[in-house]
Amino acid sequence: MIGCVITGHGEFAPGLSLAVEMIAGKQEKFEVVAFREDQPLELYESNLRQAIESLQQDTEGVIVFSDLLGGTPFRTAMVIASAFDNVEVLTGSNLPMLIEIGLLRTFESDVKVLAAQAVNTGKEGIQNPQLAELSNQVEEVDTEGI
Repeated sequence: MIGCVITGHGEFAPGLSLAVEMIAGKQEKFEVVAFREDQPLELYESNLRQAIESLQQDTEGVIVFSDLLGGTPFRTAMVIASAFDNVEVLTGSNLPMLIEIGLLRTFESDVKVLAAQAVNTGKEGIQNPQLAELSNQVEEVDTEGI
């Protein structure tokens, strides 16, 4: 299994984690580390390092999902990941990529392959559909939600 860490500014990581759980169920080996404005950088870095190291002990690799290229969570994750061979850091994370990886990570043991799949899924999840196109694609609307 590949472990996952979601990190980002403010409530990005906790919010995304709750959405994943709502759609795909409770996730194992899945850590959330928020970077909050009132938190010292050293504490954030320590929490992120601890989450990655903890997952390293029980998984075949770790993917860190961050929010913003160049932001503090991304830069901190990159520095920490540089000490490990099997930690990948992604940025621009979104719900489609996390749902898919949440389902695939028990079957894939190569962290680089899974990270590449996450990027592809994330890109495919970003679209600008028009209402006419949607009505042609959607045959039945589920009123219960996802």
